[in-house]
Parts: sequence; structure tokens; C-alpha cells
Amino acid sequence: MLLNVPKKTLPVTGVILAGGKSRRMGQNKALIQLGANSLIEHVIRRMRLVADELLLITNSPAEYAYLNVPMRGDIIPDTGALGGIYTGLTHASHDTAVCVGCDNPFLVPNVLTYLVSVLGEYDAVMPYTYKEIPAVSDNTQITLQTLCAAYAKRCLPIIELMLQESELRVHALAERAHIQRVSPEVWQRFDPEGMSFFNINTPEDFERADSYMRSQTVY
Repeated sequence: MLLNVPKKTLPVTGVILAGGKSRRMGQNKALIQLGANSLIEHVIRRMRLVADELLLITNSPAEYAYLNVPMRGDIIPDTGALGGIYTGLTHASHDTAVCVGCDNPFLVPNVLTYLVSVLGEYDAVMPYTYKEIPAVSDNTQITLQTLCAAYAKRCLPIIELMLQESELRVHALAERAHIQRVSPEVWQRFDPEGMSFFNINTPEDFERADSYMRSQTVY
């Protein structure tokens, strides 16, 4: 049975990162059509159910002008997802932000609302997933889902220092900040299949997304 999600009590900025190169896809993946909408339109529609404000982080604003979503370019160019999070938090009107990628078309809003609800005094709240590694005795690897996470503006100084040190790994934030990790046993109550973390990087990923969408009734 799914948990009742706490009502949102904090104003939230939704930050959507659209700064990737899409090299493995061979085209701007954010604008690829999945069903009746582009990937980024699926993300925006879900984020509007969570956020009071949306910000699209992109260095190609002309491509996204039709979306009528406020846009910001990277404050520090060529710093990847961490730089995008930094830009989003800096420009956010609210103290709390939910940061996601432009290629996660199956985000479950209840997961995001839950992350915000438990942020409290933490700098960020990040779900994690398990990955089995064959031929290894301890074969379970934990992966933090840093682009389906809630962040507080108070972690900005930490991120700024990381950028100054050229430490661009987003998951390294967990080594420096006060992070709440959300286990699968918790987030699966809202998203049993973990589709919030399904991102599309390759044509094969897109084919799987298309097959999933055809088999489901998704909002």
C-alpha cells in the first residue's frame, strides 16, 4: 500500500537541468518526442505538480523558448550537473529546490514531495538505488540519485567550494554536506518500479521508455 504523502508546507523551486551534450543520443534528447510530448515537456508537467516556481538551466535558451519557462545559463560554464545545481539554487526564489534532469520523463511527483517533506535541517535529501555487480563478493553498489533530489540553499557555499576545487562529482557533496539518504524501502512506497530514476541517455534507453509508456497509463 502506498504511503500518504505529507502535504507540501514549504515553497519549492523546481530546477530542471538541460545542459548535457547528449553525445550518446546523437541529438538534443530533451526535445525528442515520447508519445505526444517531448521529454522535457513530460518533466515540466510533473514538476509543476510539485514546485511553486520552475527554472530551466540551459546554455541554449533559443531551443527552449517555446516552453515559456524561466531560463538561466550556467554561472560557471563547463561544470556539469553540479554547476547546474549551483546555478539553480543561486537563482531560486525559495530556500528549497528540487533538482532533476531533463531526461527523466517518468518522475513521480509524490517522491519529490516526500523528499521536500523530510529536508528539515539537512542540506539535501537524496534517494539511493542498489546495483548488483556480478563476480564481486560484496556485489551491491549504492548509487545516490543526485538528479532526483531536494536541496537547501544553505549548501551553496559547499558547492561553490567544490567548484573552486574542480570537484565536479555531485555525489561527492555527500562527503561534505549534511545529507539525508532515502532508501529503496522508503521511496518504493511511492514509486514501486523506481521510474523516477529512469533517465534516457541512448537510443536503447529511449526504446525502453517508449515501450514502457505504451504499456502504462502514465500521468
